[in-house]
Amino acid sequence: MTAVDAGQWTPVTLGGHPKATVENAGEPSWFHLVPGDQPLVWLVGGSQLFEVTQSHFDQLAAGDATALAVLGGATVAGPAWPGTPPEPPAAMSLALAQSCNLSCSYCYADAGQFGGPARRMPVEVARRAVDTLVDGSGGRRVTLGFIGGEVLLHREALHDVVAYAEERAATAGVPIGFSITTNGTLVTPADVALLRAHPFAVTVSLDGGNEANDAHRRSRRGEGSFERAVAGVADLLADPGRAKVAARATVTRHDLAVHERVEALAAVGFAEVGVSPLRTGPDTEARFAPADWSPFLAEMVRAADAEVDRVSGGHAPRFTNLSTGLREIHRGSARPLPCGSARSYVAVGAEGDFWTCHRTVDNPAYRLGDLDEGLSAAARQAFLDRRQVDAQEPCRSCWARYLCGGGCHVEVDEVGREGCDYIRGWLEYCISLFAECQSRRPEVLRSMGVST
Repeated sequence: MTAVDAGQWTPVTLGGHPKATVENAGEPSWFHLVPGDQPLVWLVGGSQLFEVTQSHFDQLAAGDATALAVLGGATVAGPAWPGTPPEPPAAMSLALAQSCNLSCSYCYADAGQFGGPARRMPVEVARRAVDTLVDGSGGRRVTLGFIGGEVLLHREALHDVVAYAEERAATAGVPIGFSITTNGTLVTPADVALLRAHPFAVTVSLDGGNEANDAHRRSRRGEGSFERAVAGVADLLADPGRAKVAARATVTRHDLAVHERVEALAAVGFAEVGVSPLRTGPDTEARFAPADWSPFLAEMVRAADAEVDRVSGGHAPRFTNLSTGLREIHRGSARPLPCGSARSYVAVGAEGDFWTCHRTVDNPAYRLGDLDEGLSAAARQAFLDRRQVDAQEPCRSCWARYLCGGGCHVEVDEVGREGCDYIRGWLEYCISLFAECQSRRPEVLRSMGVST
């Protein structure tokens, strides 16, 4: 083989990381080759992307020692894992209403009840949780989220706690933002006014158009929810004020179409639409099976290709799965965890207990203390030490580990990692698309908030 020098490399501009010594150079998981008209090399440790010549690509694929040495000299170390307990969380969600007016067939949260009785969080408990969040902020910006069940079954508490949190944060000199997840069916004009008046990230759970949504998201009397939800959020979509409104669709194995869901939800006014495959929950017939991941990836790519064509034509992006993926690649994201669960974010249940996230409320395996005893730094650290990506198999040998972070803790615990090939396929698609857009269609990246 002909020796390869660094002059054959063309770096693709990313967020960048400082240079460091690589300890795992030579292992199969430290880089990934992405074939195509323009061959690419993904360096795992620092999430770096390079365009390379075909000859260099072929040498790397063949295990050429010289080519590997050049590649090893360009990579950087992966994210260091801290051995000390994390600082107090900057985000907290409150399960204001552990009950719901809908009876969605696939709901992992048992309509917010998590296997127990329907409950509502007392305002006093919610205010104490706010105090904990603000007092532990150290002046950092904090985010207070509201979840259920359906939060608006306890709207009096929602309105009270928002006002209290804003006043409490202002007194402490702490910037604050809010988030809420709702099914949209109970929204009133007073709720719209509240959301408009504050920096709210509003997520509306809708699965697509009328037919796709109502196949699983129905009331306790069996009535469809689509029309009520669309009517409920119509005024907010037309004039969101300070709020940012997005739709989140759950995709079941009965209907894998992604593009059609995005189109249907955009048609009723959503500027941002994201999708998630159904992996857990009581409706085992609707949950993804191993054979569903490959066709789902094809549907995701079809939706993304349509999105790129649309954005190239001058339209604003709306498919958040794609825009998020491209932004993370540009940033050079290299993370040891899939999310902020137990690290930068915790959830509070109706009775004042702390949980690793909103999906683990009332599950003793994920408890982190309560408002009386405090948020346990030791419990958080122990949870995170077990979950960080380099402590898990097969994650530690996967090229996509620092982009993926290891997958949702709850889903992995319940159903394992059968979707890993899908995740790798989707990330590889986004990596290839990023390089293509940077060289040929930079307007796509600019529209998604990526500087070129």
